[in-house]
Amino acid sequence: MEVTVHMERYKTNPGVVLTQVCGEYLLVAARSIRDKVPYVSQISESAAFLWKILEHGADESELFAAVENEYEIEDPANAKAAIHGTIEQLRESGYLLCDTEGGTNEE
Repeated sequence: MEVTVHMERYKTNPGVVLTQVCGEYLLVAARSIRDKVPYVSQISESAAFLWKILEHGADESELFAAVENEYEIEDPANAKAAIHGTIEQLRESGYLLCDTEGGTNEE
């Protein structure tokens, strides 16, 4: 019996852009989706790093590998939990979309 595992890939909502103003990272919603997501939201530098990777589509393991390459990770479990938490916050706000292999699950 073959078991199929669906790996969730994530991508940024195309109506949201990352910008930096006075050293602060902001996600800003375009006019076309302002009624679906918060107009503007401040995010951390590490969340902005993840966002830049997510713009090309990625799953959590790819995000962790990128973080591991960019930063010195002392506690991998804590880093994975932080990445997962960031993904969930971005998904809940509508800034991030989930694309499950084999079909799209956009909110």
